Amino acid sequence: MENYTEAVSTGSPGAPRFVTGDGCWLFDRNGRRYFDGTAGSGAISLGHQHPAVCEAVVKQLERLTHTGCKLQSDVRERLVERIGELSPYQRCAVLFTVIGTEAVEASLKVARAYTGRRRVVAFRHAFHGKSAGAIGATWRPEFRRYSSFAADDWFIADFPDSDQGDEAVDEALRQLDQLLDDAAGDPPAAVIMEPVQITEGVEIPEARFLEGVIRAARRVGALAIFDEIYTGFGRCGTLFYSDRLAETPDLTLVGKSLGNGFPISLVLGAPEVINALPSGIQTSTYSGFPPACAAAEAVTNVMVAERLWESSATLGRDLLDGLRSLDEEHSFIVRPRGAGLALAFDCLDEAGRPSAARATRFVEEAVARGVLLFRGGPLGAAVKLVTPMLMDAEEHDFLQGTLIETAAAVAAWRG
Repeated sequence: MENYTEAVSTGSPGAPRFVTGDGCWLFDRNGRRYFDGTAGSGAISLGHQHPAVCEAVVKQLERLTHTGCKLQSDVRERLVERIGELSPYQRCAVLFTVIGTEAVEASLKVARAYTGRRRVVAFRHAFHGKSAGAIGATWRPEFRRYSSFAADDWFIADFPDSDQGDEAVDEALRQLDQLLDDAAGDPPAAVIMEPVQITEGVEIPEARFLEGVIRAARRVGALAIFDEIYTGFGRCGTLFYSDRLAETPDLTLVGKSLGNGFPISLVLGAPEVINALPSGIQTSTYSGFPPACAAAEAVTNVMVAERLWESSATLGRDLLDGLRSLDEEHSFIVRPRGAGLALAFDCLDEAGRPSAARATRFVEEAVARGVLLFRGGPLGAAVKLVTPMLMDAEEHDFLQGTLIETAAAVAAWRG
């Protein structure tokens, strides 16, 4: 049998291969269950195999599987109408893509078409995907070296971490304004940002910073793009993260939670902005794939009927309280933080330095006890907790208890 390529990586050391899923749980070939504290890389908002989503997809498969991107389907039209009603825009156009990085690529095409410019501002520690164009806006140098765009097409601005305070926000906004002023001869087409940097360790800036970025972009005629592939659709305690802000970005990208495991992503914005991109410039064979649209329609119906963004906020506050208790008890756990059901903390070594080894050990100990977690952060020293939005009391208690047991085991570890 052919082996996996070495390029395949795992973010949860010690995790087995899985064969079935149910709600918050994944099951291996021996029937052992694991609580999915990764939520399928943030995509399984309603839990694995949610019955409403599965039923909708099966019915769609029996009716119509595929049309290609140039022919419309009824389920796609219904989803456009539904998303438009819920979006941050009074009049909303919807550009279909399949995965998050493709939505980033499409949004940059829109910005370049709308402004007639080319350059893009992204942020320190940003993650916008790994396709050849979007990877230029992804912060890590080891990724950006593979971008298909010239290095001078991109600017990287500062992004204040969760606990850096007002002075850091003021300085980051000042530096952004200076960067934009310095580029006045060749201004950017777009300023793209994640309102919460989840991939790189769940860094949560102040609302004032996000609003300041949007205003700074507009001051120089650039589009402000919010990459809400991870944060959007209820994950962080509001339907869209921008719902809590006084300013609305020009484009909003959604995916992950929208499909509950089915590949679908969207670029949302005012029609005059999105329609600046000529017809046919952004197409892909499976954009608007009917089964994925059926899944997204079902997710939307459940999300709205049960107001799951409110559950995300409530559960997130409770889990964050638990992480703060661990911080008080164990010196190696610091900076517990969270926005809804996107939470993290950092691990330190015995000298008080960020420790990727301790974070890895925490993930391994959690897996051994039946909880799947991912590491993150620029130094790999963060442990992330991203759960489904539907969780009963027993599951909640299991998760909290396992985190307590895991922390105690790591505290006794001498690596």
